[in-house]
Amino acid sequence: MIRTKVDLLWFKRCCAVHLQLFPDRETVSKLCALQDHIERECNGPLLRVPATSLHMTVVTLINAGAQFSMPNDEVWKLNGERWKEIVERLVNETPPIDLSFQEVQASEAAIFVKAAEPPELQRLRSAISDAVWFEDWRPKPPRIAHVTLFRFSAEEWLSAPDVDDGLLPIVGKVKALQLVKEKMYPSVQVDVLGEASCLGASAS
Repeated sequence: MIRTKVDLLWFKRCCAVHLQLFPDRETVSKLCALQDHIERECNGPLLRVPATSLHMTVVTLINAGAQFSMPNDEVWKLNGERWKEIVERLVNETPPIDLSFQEVQASEAAIFVKAAEPPELQRLRSAISDAVWFEDWRPKPPRIAHVTLFRFSAEEWLSAPDVDDGLLPIVGKVKALQLVKEKMYPSVQVDVLGEASCLGASAS
């Protein structure tokens, strides 16, 4: 059993910058079927991530909470063009990434579907963390590949949801990633700042 935590940012305006994967239509359809199943099985205080907002974050360059000595917009104005060039070059040097989302898990903050972190994704995250910084901050990417399906609207005890075998795994190949400015959480409104293809060896 997990004690859920209220998501105070839900559908609020924000300013954040992320490198994200927005899945293709077929993958989104499978993720939505997974959400439908969890909603039927779980009577907890679920906040469902809209289909158009389903995404996997590779790395967050500027998060929605305050973390700097100046507003997030100012941080991006100072660093954005340089960071964008770095991120797009590193994505271009990364080969296409195979993902297999095998398991649904619950934490105090979310219900999400998880894949093992492939080496290519790990290397990309590590390279961005090494190359991007501001003040005393560097990105701290997640150690897993995951897509958040639900957040929570109240504090309650919640069991991990059971999932039918037929709904998993959800597999796909990451061929491109989007650098986005998030304007409404959780990626409900975004401006696409750039898109880079995973080209691997062909990028050199």
